[in-house]
Amino acid sequence: MSQTGNRESESSRLTEVIDDPREVEQAYARQYENLSREFSRVIQSKRGILAEIGCGKGQLTIPVARLLPHCRFRVVDTFAGAYTGTPRLLNKALLQARLRNRVKVYKADYLAWLWDQYSDSYAGVVSSEFLPEIDSYELSVLLSECYRVVRPGGITVHSFLSPIARNRRQKLMIEADSNPKWTKTPPKEWFSPKPALVLSELRRAGFRDLHVEKMKSNLIIRSDASRSFLHSWDVRTTFWKTHQVELASEGLEVPDWSIISGLKP
Repeated sequence: MSQTGNRESESSRLTEVIDDPREVEQAYARQYENLSREFSRVIQSKRGILAEIGCGKGQLTIPVARLLPHCRFRVVDTFAGAYTGTPRLLNKALLQARLRNRVKVYKADYLAWLWDQYSDSYAGVVSSEFLPEIDSYELSVLLSECYRVVRPGGITVHSFLSPIARNRRQKLMIEADSNPKWTKTPPKEWFSPKPALVLSELRRAGFRDLHVEKMKSNLIIRSDASRSFLHSWDVRTTFWKTHQVELASEGLEVPDWSIISGLKP
């Protein structure tokens, strides 16, 4: 019988309010530091090779690899468009972190890469902020492939920002990043999938002992910092101009994180 556990992250971090554009990048990097601790707690003593889908700049890869010294990593991304120079930067960051011997980077389409992997060969498959990039059909295919390549007793873990806003600041951020009126890069289907859908697809794929954890971002970005942040997310300047007064005083708030995991029996 499958069980679904729900856990609220016991974070005592104070809310961080960023007004200076120069502090935005580091503030968001701390989000991944916090996520990496949750990933390492969920993965715990798993040994072997972990695959990461959509590794990007290594925002999650590097802190998780540091916390899981008993694991090796194979990370994949298309590195397309604006990210064409990312592999060089990622490999440089891995070298500086002394992780090149444990992390192997692949430039490939994620499904083509997964289809080339042997069944039951990975200790786990993870992703962060990748599920928002795909649609419901791809989600189903992805999680089925995760189940196939993970060995019995292995795990899959996926984190993403919640599509359900708790307040006006979060609602503004979701609107900016998902409405084609505002964003230059509208999503295929959603800002993020609803956690209930991800759970349903994990269960359908065969995963059991399902868990959902929620982690508050505790990050508010205001004034000129919000303008810089929106630009980095490819949001049109018309959004800033339309909501300038509100963004200056109240700002945007990064939505809560959902961290969903399941085990292969």
